[in-house]
Amino acid sequence: MAQTPVKAYNDGLVVVCRETLKQSSFAARIDTAAEEDLEELYTLCFAEQSRRGQDVDYANQMGYRLDRKISTRRPPGLKIDTQCAAKIGAMLYHVSDVDITETEIYYSLTEVRELA
Repeated sequence: MAQTPVKAYNDGLVVVCRETLKQSSFAARIDTAAEEDLEELYTLCFAEQSRRGQDVDYANQMGYRLDRKISTRRPPGLKIDTQCAAKIGAMLYHVSDVDITETEIYYSLTEVRELA
C-alpha cells in the first residue's frame, strides 16, 4: 500500500495578523508602520508556492498584484480572510486572496512595506 507523502512547510515562518485600527485626529486611517500596529493571530510554518501564469492573470483581473504565494497547514479554528496581514521577516504583506482546503491554506500576498 502506497503512502501519501507528507508535505514539508520548511521555507520559513509567517505571522498572520490583523491591523489594529488607528485613526488620526480627523478620522483618517493610519497605515501600519510598525509591529505594534499589528495584533498577532497565529505563527505558522509555510511552504513557498510557484506563481503560475494563471495565478498572475487572476490577480490582475481581481485588481491586485501577486508578489508571493505561500501555503500553510490549516489549524483548527483559524479565521483568515482578506482583512488579514502576513508578516514574513520584517516585510509586511496584505493577504489579497485566500484559498482554504480541508488541510491547507493558500495565501496570495501583496507586498506592503518593510516594518520598522
